[in-house]
Amino acid sequence: MAKCGGCGKFLSSAEAANCNKCRCWYHRACVGLPNTGQITTPWHCPECKKNVVRDNRADTPVRGRATAGHEDSPIALMTTSPIKSATIDATQELNLDILRGELRDFKEDFLKSVRTEFQLLRDDLADLRSSIIATNERMSRLEERVVLIETKQSQPQASLSSGVDDLINQLRSDINDRDQELLGNDLQISNIPEASGENPTHTVMLVAAKLGVAVEARDIVSAERVGGRRINATQATAPAETRPRFLVVRLARRDLRDELLQGARVRRGMTTADLGMPGSAKRFYVNERLTKINRELFRCAREAGSRLGWKYVWSKRGRILARYKPGDATYHIRCEADLQRIFAAAPSNDGGGSVL
Repeated sequence: MAKCGGCGKFLSSAEAANCNKCRCWYHRACVGLPNTGQITTPWHCPECKKNVVRDNRADTPVRGRATAGHEDSPIALMTTSPIKSATIDATQELNLDILRGELRDFKEDFLKSVRTEFQLLRDDLADLRSSIIATNERMSRLEERVVLIETKQSQPQASLSSGVDDLINQLRSDINDRDQELLGNDLQISNIPEASGENPTHTVMLVAAKLGVAVEARDIVSAERVGGRRINATQATAPAETRPRFLVVRLARRDLRDELLQGARVRRGMTTADLGMPGSAKRFYVNERLTKINRELFRCAREAGSRLGWKYVWSKRGRILARYKPGDATYHIRCEADLQRIFAAAPSNDGGGSVL
């Protein structure tokens, strides 16, 4: 809201005079203009007029009007006529009306600005309230998820653990079967006396000849002793004997290996004396080579079968098989659980394990 350049009070632009030079606003009464009527343009305020070069005009602020001193003298004021008093009262009333208008305009502008500020504050509070509500909802969802996770963790995971264990066992079984497949051309000869500087290939060819199978050096991929030296201490007072290590042979063809196994079954009971080896005669064995897991499983199966009176426990093509008596079903043993199901059940065709 503009202020009067003369009295410094607020004014309404509709009832004021505007200087065309300095662009200041003035009450009409403050610059001696009539309250009504149109203001001639261009109009300059007294401050701008006094800066104009003097030309002896009587309306300059420095000289003032010639009758100003006479009219403003105490005598003139004392002898004011009733008409002039009425004019002064009207002027004062007009000034009060102008002041009331200014106050009313100021009040309206102030209230308008306050309303605008309060509306902006309400909008900000509404946004803040919405953000708080959204945050509370998010926290509630997070709390529900945490409670759900804690509840799941507190519940027994038997089914999940069982499924994971089954998967692990299945993977182990698959890996063991694959490893056993890689040993398809291998043989394991046990209880052959071990001598320093021996030729394992020559020993294998000698054993094959006694089994009735012609094996040449080119048919043998590799032949070596495996494992650590084993001490056989059966009696405390007797000297300890070193048990010979296994002689492992890898042949070029699987059918040649099968012929050697068949010859070993036919000539069961052959000893080292038949091979012309020095020392006491000892029975030697020719078997297919098994993985470490299958070898341990085969040992447990033979012990359980011997203890429970099972007549047949053998291995064929890397598979461990068992049969209670001739004519009964043949069971394939793949893991320790099969040992418990097969040998713990009554000897009948409806026992556990895989029936072949």
